[in-house]
Amino acid sequence: MSKEISKMLSLVLRHTPERIGITLDQNGWTDIKQLISKAKKAGYKLSLEELLETVRTNNKQRFTISEDGQRGF
Repeated sequence: MSKEISKMLSLVLRHTPERIGITLDQNGWTDIKQLISKAKKAGYKLSLEELLETVRTNNKQRFTISEDGQRGF
């Protein structure tokens, strides 16, 4: 599951955020709640727990969660 989520996150956070209707700020961050909500509406299965696990276990360390836990990159 984590590999599928990782691929989806790479796609929308690095290449086509408009695919699920999110916007990235000037530094590439987006609101995590919005990311999860929009991903679900676009047909992707994603929960906060799955997102956090993917960030934690991604061997390439491609994703980061802000210190306050509100934004992801």
